Amino acid sequence: MRYKINPKYLHTSALIENIEHYFQQSRRVLYDQRNEIRVINFNSQEFVVKAFKVPNLINRIAYRYIRASKAKRSYEYSLKIGAKLTPEPVAYIEKNENFLLGKSYYISMHYDYDHTIKEVLANKALEDRVPILKAFSDFTYRLHEAEILHHDFSHGNILIKKLYDNGKTYYQFKIIDINRMDFHPLDLELRLANFARINADDMAMEVIINRYATLMGMASEQNKLTERAKFYRDDFYRKRAIKNKLRGKESL
Repeated sequence: MRYKINPKYLHTSALIENIEHYFQQSRRVLYDQRNEIRVINFNSQEFVVKAFKVPNLINRIAYRYIRASKAKRSYEYSLKIGAKLTPEPVAYIEKNENFLLGKSYYISMHYDYDHTIKEVLANKALEDRVPILKAFSDFTYRLHEAEILHHDFSHGNILIKKLYDNGKTYYQFKIIDINRMDFHPLDLELRLANFARINADDMAMEVIINRYATLMGMASEQNKLTERAKFYRDDFYRKRAIKNKLRGKESL
């Protein structure tokens, strides 16, 4: 087993070294599909642990000798973009089997959020839906200006917390599932395409992109930018539907 701990969390070494025990003991399951995510309470602190599915043989070799594993990338990218943008990273762990990558884990601090962007988009009656959408656009603009391209920028991977300061309301955003990211300047098309996976309805997309266009200094082209963002959204979900249909046929 090999691992790396954020120096700030060296006191969690017993958790890291016995991660399988603590993971199996936890009954707080947040997600259980291809990968599994659980919350673990350790020394009066709450941690989120993501257990990655053991990859196929080719990737077991690649992640062991050629490329960084998803767990390692999650940890390194979290450190790179900082705790203002993602829950604070604690450690990553890789367990090797017969000189190949086996189970791997990424651990972060638990973030007590109020909504995901998915919930905001789904609840059209939410009182502060429009302010949240505008704040989300601000957040995305800051990501893009920082040359961060999150390839899994989807509605379930964007967390929102409502905060108050001197009687004013503001919204804090965090991104998760960040093992697929690029860091480089983004042109306008890449920026607009990055909104595709959130699956916003037309009204929500207009709010988001109108705000984004203003931040870009392109307020006069709001309609054009909104149509491009809708195109990328529709194209993404059309291709996903075709892929899912083909997978369904293959399983028959």
